[in-house]
Amino acid sequence: MFMSAEKKIQLNLAIPEQYRNLLRRMAAERMMSDPSQVVTGASIATEILLTVLKDIAGETKKGVPNHD
Repeated sequence: MFMSAEKKIQLNLAIPEQYRNLLRRMAAERMMSDPSQVVTGASIATEILLTVLKDIAGETKKGVPNHD
């Protein structure tokens, strides 16, 4: 996951119910594959959002990859 030592803030988003259900299913599948891991729909959404934002940030720097 992308969690590092930098300060985290909470962000509340409203998404369609179908995507919330998809995130819940993805979390359940991950927990079934590794029951010792605690996974939530919100944690998966955070991973997805951070991945996309990092890609966007890299593109806005004229193609220079962002190596965080």
